[in-house]
Amino acid sequence: MWFSTTFTPLNPCVCILLTFPVESRSRGRITQREQFCDDGNHLASSSSGNGYAVGIFVAGIRQKTEVWTANRDNPPVPGDVKLHFISNGRLVLQTAQGMETGIAGNTEGVAAASMLDTEFRPPTNTFLPGQRLTTDEVLLSSRSDTDHSIGIFRLIMQQDGWLAMYPVGTPVELEYGYWGAGVSGEGTDVTLNFDADGRLYLLNGTGISIVNITTGNPTKGILTAQTKPIYCLTLDPDGILRHYSHNMDQNCVWNVTWSDPKDVCDPKGLCGINAFCDQDAGCECLPGFKRVNQDSWASGCERNFDSKSCKSNEAVTGYTMEAELHTEWHNDSYSILTSSTQDACGEACLGDCNCEAALYKDGECRKQSLPLKFVRRNLSDSSVALIKVGTSPISPDPGVPKVIKKKNRVDILIIGVSLLSFACIILAVSGIVVYKYRVWLYRNISNAL
Repeated sequence: MWFSTTFTPLNPCVCILLTFPVESRSRGRITQREQFCDDGNHLASSSSGNGYAVGIFVAGIRQKTEVWTANRDNPPVPGDVKLHFISNGRLVLQTAQGMETGIAGNTEGVAAASMLDTEFRPPTNTFLPGQRLTTDEVLLSSRSDTDHSIGIFRLIMQQDGWLAMYPVGTPVELEYGYWGAGVSGEGTDVTLNFDADGRLYLLNGTGISIVNITTGNPTKGILTAQTKPIYCLTLDPDGILRHYSHNMDQNCVWNVTWSDPKDVCDPKGLCGINAFCDQDAGCECLPGFKRVNQDSWASGCERNFDSKSCKSNEAVTGYTMEAELHTEWHNDSYSILTSSTQDACGEACLGDCNCEAALYKDGECRKQSLPLKFVRRNLSDSSVALIKVGTSPISPDPGVPKVIKKKNRVDILIIGVSLLSFACIILAVSGIVVYKYRVWLYRNISNAL
């Protein structure tokens, strides 16, 4: 699939990538890109992979870096689609059947292709120099470095003037946030701005800089498009916001010049439910749990034992309590008790069918049900997590024991019938033999007389 269309480049360092081949979303990865934008104007695409996507990447560097992806949660499109910049100024994908899918954010169209850089909004996971993030606009992380569909973290320019990060799907409330920058009382007109020299800052409604997130890097001398450093800000899949730089005159990779938060376990939900984050060990399942998806921690962990119904007479038996020191989680307790010791807190949970975990700290015992969210190890916290763990391993399928039991009964019945039939046959044969023997004996006696 080839395109002869020529576009004005967005800036000396960025070009529109019309199509790039991708693997199916279920594979969770994107193939190595084989496109090129050799002079910033002419674009082409290979025909490998299971489909195509449309996006923007940084031109002029060896390491292909996507900075914007259209319709990022949609499945890859087939190779017979066409990319059109139609008469009303809209950029669309058109299938062989004539169905159209919009690419740029402005559905009303633009006057010229040279204005495309203002129409690729909102940003996806990357923020570029010259862009602004206004009230309620967000950056959404990707699932992974190779899967650009929406991940589990977001950066939002809040209505109260604060720039903050949260897990996707949570309320914009302080208890769910894990990073923020701003000044209270500035109102709804605060924007995030990014200068060409790499400076990242917040401006209030009157145009005054109120927060410098990163300082710029002014350069001396005359710089060309080939020697000028370039920058980008990315909300990475691990929930860390990173400021990158790349020197165009050097054959090098992107360098991290700033990042926040510093603690890799600060992004809430990084390891999914029922799993905890450890700065040294990474993500681990809590005792009594196993990973749901071996390829991604975002799905968290599930129990590896059979739990009993609270209606059962054995609901509070067959469990032990396992402790994880210096562990904390999102407080969603349904009962708070005063316990003199950690053991007493564990016993209280064991005796409560609804209690599936408890958090003990300073004589306070907080009972909680599953799922356990935002769990992490914090060596500065004295909290002890107590997890209720079953002593019976989980069955592969709850229906399997019944099927096996039924099958065993059928087998016993078949064996019983077979033995009975065999016994009847033996009895019949024995009867015939005995009868013939008596007839033979009677004849011999008669002849003898």
